[in-house]
Amino acid sequence: MIKNIKKVAVLGSGIMGSGIACHLANVDMEVLLLDMVPRR
Repeated sequence: MIKNIKKVAVLGSGIMGSGIACHLANVDMEVLLLDMVPRR
């Protein structure tokens, strides 16, 4: 079964997460990058 993925979500915007999101955006995927806001 072949599925075309058009949208992705990446959890965590550290070095690894932002790199993954960047690569996916470069191949014309819609990317949602999510990270937690630290408490103060």
